[in-house]
Amino acid sequence: MTTADAALPAVREPGFWDGVAHAYIPAGDLRVPAAVPTCDAAADDVDPVTREVVRYALMNANLDHSALIQRLCVSPVTMLTRDYQTSILTEVGDLVFLGPNLQYFSNSHALAIKWTLEHRAEAVGIADGDMFLSNDPWVGAPHQPDTALLTPVFVDGGLFCWVANTLHYSDVGGSTPGSFCIDAADTWSEPASWPPIKIAESGRLRDDVIGAFARQSRLPSALHMDLRAAVAGSETTRARILALVDRYGAGVLKTVMRDTMDAAEALFVQRLSSVPDGTWSHRGFAEGAVPGDHEVYAYQLNLHKRGDRLIVDNRGTDPQTGSINITYAALSGAVLAAITQSMTADLSGAYGGVYRRVEFRPEPGLLNCADHPAAVSPSGMLTTELTLNIAITVVAKMLSCGDEAARALVVGPSLPHFYGTIQGGADLTGAPFIFPNTDGMMGALGGMPTRDGVDAGGHFWIPEGIGNNVEDVEAQFPLLILHRRLLPGGADGAGRRRGGLGFVEATTPWREAVYQMAISMNESFAKGMGLVGANPGSRAATTVKLKTDVFDRMAGSEVGTRLADLEGDTHPLDSKPPAFLMASGDVVEWVSPTAAGWGDPIRRDPQAVLDDHRAGLVTAQDAGRVYGVVLEDDGAAVDVAATERARTAVRRRRLGGEEPRDEVAAPAAAMRVGDLLHVVDGRWWCNGADLGAAGENWKARARVIEGPARAFAAEFEVSDPVDVAMADRMVLREYVCPVTGLRIDMELARRGEPPLQDVRLD
Repeated sequence: MTTADAALPAVREPGFWDGVAHAYIPAGDLRVPAAVPTCDAAADDVDPVTREVVRYALMNANLDHSALIQRLCVSPVTMLTRDYQTSILTEVGDLVFLGPNLQYFSNSHALAIKWTLEHRAEAVGIADGDMFLSNDPWVGAPHQPDTALLTPVFVDGGLFCWVANTLHYSDVGGSTPGSFCIDAADTWSEPASWPPIKIAESGRLRDDVIGAFARQSRLPSALHMDLRAAVAGSETTRARILALVDRYGAGVLKTVMRDTMDAAEALFVQRLSSVPDGTWSHRGFAEGAVPGDHEVYAYQLNLHKRGDRLIVDNRGTDPQTGSINITYAALSGAVLAAITQSMTADLSGAYGGVYRRVEFRPEPGLLNCADHPAAVSPSGMLTTELTLNIAITVVAKMLSCGDEAARALVVGPSLPHFYGTIQGGADLTGAPFIFPNTDGMMGALGGMPTRDGVDAGGHFWIPEGIGNNVEDVEAQFPLLILHRRLLPGGADGAGRRRGGLGFVEATTPWREAVYQMAISMNESFAKGMGLVGANPGSRAATTVKLKTDVFDRMAGSEVGTRLADLEGDTHPLDSKPPAFLMASGDVVEWVSPTAAGWGDPIRRDPQAVLDDHRAGLVTAQDAGRVYGVVLEDDGAAVDVAATERARTAVRRRRLGGEEPRDEVAAPAAAMRVGDLLHVVDGRWWCNGADLGAAGENWKARARVIEGPARAFAAEFEVSDPVDVAMADRMVLREYVCPVTGLRIDMELARRGEPPLQDVRLD
């Protein structure tokens, strides 16, 4: 055993991950129990043309499964937002094809199917025409609204493969409309968790089970129709696979499935080989475990590269508490989504072979691998997205240590939450409604080594996701959207490559009988960290004004009004406020933040800053304040000499008044890490400065500038006393090259915490 391997977490004994007290994790290679016959046909030789035809036929069957659900379902969260996923898996539940929708469902179907094989094959039975429904987070669901339908496909009396889908159902019960129970202390206050149960048997749907499931919902009609869409998609895809078996033979299909997985594995191993062995870590933070809580909580992921495999653990995360937890299903799904969307997105969902090379060794009882009975239902807007942010960041750190091809695979930091609101109540007819405002799907993409992020560019973890049309929302729900606009560019998200801009949106109830704000989010400090010296993204905020004059203004043909211009009473909100009632004329404005950037802002190409200014994305004043770029009086060109002086002044300030020196070319044999760091002869090197042995934390020898997170720039300041108290728990640290005054990296930390050693090279 090497020293590096000795630092890895131990593997738990078989049976520990049971899906009851702890999350379910299969122990080793699973075999189909003898109680279920299998179809083990295989073809020794499939010609290349047939292989490609069959591979694409299977892939398209899965894509059509996805498209059919989207056409048949009725809930906007599925129909418009694409909060669902489809897949085809082998007889033992190993993924073959994943659809283009929610990527962190990547491991859910495999876990639920493997659990079903282990726990239902003998006692309940698995037969042709059966379907199983499950939303148990300790079996495979990310949270309870994400409900899976698992369909075994039999050929010649034997289990051949599985077809599966997961939909986010708009309401499956619990204490809060929409089933995001932010005030839950444990799972007993949340929607019921259903381990896999037969919803169809021998080709007949079980109305007793469907009725029991729908009885939990505030929107049973919508749930029924969405479930029928899931059933139709599964049945159609099962029929497509059987038609392919009839045409090409079971052996050919089985061989193509295995070859597809083998090819994905080989591609992943080849790309992983360009990265050195080592360990990378990233830590993110959440505030408030339940309404009224004012603590800050840490989540951490550690990614170990050992030869041709990756090992993932979660040490450094705080113990589970409140409603800000996830189980292993969401943890593994988020990490696998980050790995595949960064390194193998060109496989178009054929990711099963990649998963073979990723091993998880989580610690139970932590916020990102919670034990039963932790509350997890709000995770679909909170903790899962924070885990996605941490995962994509730690993968980016790893890839930034590789060659240029590896660096080109980097996906910038995602937003740390899925920002938005959930509103509900009844319209003037008394009909209930639940409006999950998923306009946060428009998101923003973070800066990358070779390009800027994308303004309102969505999220890496749901490629097909779209925001709502204003007209669709106003036609379906008793509210009006008052405005939706991009955020201005500033210090937030700035970098050598800037992050994509976020947006702000405002709504007001209209023609409602009862209107409740069930879920909203506020932040006292920005949580999306930039990479290799970039600024953080912006801080999200939700602001409510009650009894405004918005309708009087609209009567005077004044539309698109800014919240600050409205008369009304401001309703203060905590980081996770409890539900509250609203009425016509009350206005809620919420921010989906700007994404974080990549690299030191004063290394940004001045021409790119000028282009942003011409596009109206950054003012001339902010060009100088943030990027050190001085524009001529008319804003038509860059003042090159003044820009050089301004940037030198920034570097001098960072060095405490010392004169900065020029950058130094790295030795030819140096290994590049990020933008400025290198490893030379086993030691950290930055422009000639020795920052210690490569196994040590280079941050100890860099120049450090530490200050309150809210004081970093005007964009991060808060004024509410509660927000100030929360924000002052956090510091931002700038790690600066002692030679040039250029920023190597930044770190968000709780006050008094030691620096995180986020890169260890073996």
